[in-house]
Amino acid sequence: MNQHILKHLRQYSSNIREINRLLVSSYLKVNNFQNISNEIIKSYIINQDEEIDELNKFSELFNDRPFTLEQLIEFFEFVISPSDKIVNGAVYTPKYIRDYIVSQAIEDYDGLEDLTACDIACGCGGFLFEYALKINQETGKNFIQIIEDNLYGIDITAYSIERTKILLTLLALSQGEDKERIDFNLFIGDSLNFDWFENSPLIEANGGFHFVFSNPPYVGSSNLEEETKTLMKNWSVASTGKLDLYIPFFQIGLKWLRRNGTLGYITVNNFYRSLNGRALRSYFSEKNFHFTFVDFGSEQVFKSRLTYTCICLISKRRGYLNYTSSTPENIKDLSERDFLNFQYTDLNDLHGWQLDDAKTKLNLDRLENSGDKLGDLMNIRNGFATLRNKIYLFSPINEDDEYYYFEKDSISYRVERLICKDAIKPNILKNEIDLETYNEKIIFPYTIIDENNRDLFQNSQNRRVKIIPENHFRENYPHAYNYLNDYRDELSKRDKGKREYETWFAYGRSQALNISGFKLLFPYISNAPYFVYTNNEDLLFYNGYALVSENEAELLFIKKLLETDVFWYYIKYASKPYSGGYFALAKNYVKNFSIPEFTDRERQYFMNLCRKSTINKFLLKKYNIIDIEL
Repeated sequence: MNQHILKHLRQYSSNIREINRLLVSSYLKVNNFQNISNEIIKSYIINQDEEIDELNKFSELFNDRPFTLEQLIEFFEFVISPSDKIVNGAVYTPKYIRDYIVSQAIEDYDGLEDLTACDIACGCGGFLFEYALKINQETGKNFIQIIEDNLYGIDITAYSIERTKILLTLLALSQGEDKERIDFNLFIGDSLNFDWFENSPLIEANGGFHFVFSNPPYVGSSNLEEETKTLMKNWSVASTGKLDLYIPFFQIGLKWLRRNGTLGYITVNNFYRSLNGRALRSYFSEKNFHFTFVDFGSEQVFKSRLTYTCICLISKRRGYLNYTSSTPENIKDLSERDFLNFQYTDLNDLHGWQLDDAKTKLNLDRLENSGDKLGDLMNIRNGFATLRNKIYLFSPINEDDEYYYFEKDSISYRVERLICKDAIKPNILKNEIDLETYNEKIIFPYTIIDENNRDLFQNSQNRRVKIIPENHFRENYPHAYNYLNDYRDELSKRDKGKREYETWFAYGRSQALNISGFKLLFPYISNAPYFVYTNNEDLLFYNGYALVSENEAELLFIKKLLETDVFWYYIKYASKPYSGGYFALAKNYVKNFSIPEFTDRERQYFMNLCRKSTINKFLLKKYNIIDIEL
């Protein structure tokens, strides 16, 4: 909302009629309404000379922008006095939340033009407004008929009911519908002792409402009036723990809901584990209602108050608990596969519904299914296996243009540089600096060739390796040949001497000898997400893995993603644990981690992030994950 408008409205918050007149008249002025016959709206039109200037001043704050009915709802909630907000628990419900609740509730129903909805704590009418829009969109029924036939509401404050009437009337006027007097089904009263059947014969004849929508009041025990505390004792669900006004509103809403009807709430989420929710949990289990529960955890929905909330969609029929966790912004993307089902008999009403394991399962599912799998995007390769690394590998103590020099078993050796390659052990790497520190050389008695059997000096997609003929090895690299020959007996013991090799100096296995490309090296097991990048395309590696790609930018993006707490959370729950806080990083444990689709802007933003907390927050939203300990 425009801060200038809010600042202007603050001075009116204590005078209900004045603020109503200013808002109604401004809405009409900005949207060019004229010749209105509705009595309620006419009663709020400013026409006194001394007030016209104030109206013009306020209207100009919109700067030729539209003044929408959604803004009017926000303004009405904004100007409620702080004391009333404390006592009555009023708070503005964002449109996307109302839209989701109403859309989900009506999804399986036909003939909306005949179906009634009630808000038992209607505030300024946001949910009734939303339901009216849905009926009109799906059936074409005009808004005045919808208001008179389909919408019901009650609130404890008279000004809330008056503002609901204003909102719904302006909704009709916005579509060219005008009527001198609209017959509203709106009541000033306390839902804790209000009897809908006594006040509405039609609803009694129908057996209740088809839908009950609401944002029940958020009022804790310390702010409850004595009369309210007394009335709450009439509702069995409020019989355990400290009183909290939202809890009986479940039982109230379900009482006035007809069979097979649906209740849709945005409300506090701690009833499923708190002491004062114990009786409510037992009530749900006893009734065995079909309950869809979208838990927002600690994610905030309301700007004006720190409240942990959830969406509850309860059908008045037998069923089970259908649970998921989500960030508020991602509810529109939820599908059936995002929910876990629980039978009430498997839940503990006394000590609380243990849904933490369910959250973990949902989190893992989203980490695996929010985009393409890592194993599909990247080539995940294992390292080489000579079966006698201590013979083939060495760390030079000196070198010149022709030879590397090293010691083995207290004997000095030199081997030809041209028969050697760089090698590294990912299991000991922590960062890119370690590449130089722990770099080794390996005697490589192979030629890399292409499919046409030609020696390769450049990269190719059709690379394979071929052992150097022994006579060629002996004649061209005599020092390396003689060194290996000194250990010929030891090499013969590989595979317990039961396997015949292509030649006596061939590696025990021929895997991972021709891996070309940029690499992201990582260990078999680790206590942290270490992923080390190298642009040495011919670097050989052992005792570890590598993600291999020809796309350097993509590999660096994956590196940053895999080094996060979010990836490590996945590993801790999806991988094999070892002692000391170590976990396996085998291909089967990392390949199913998914990479969400990033726009170019998101990718650039992510790559520029430095603070761990900001990175985590960004990624958790991408994966639609809440309330995890990273």
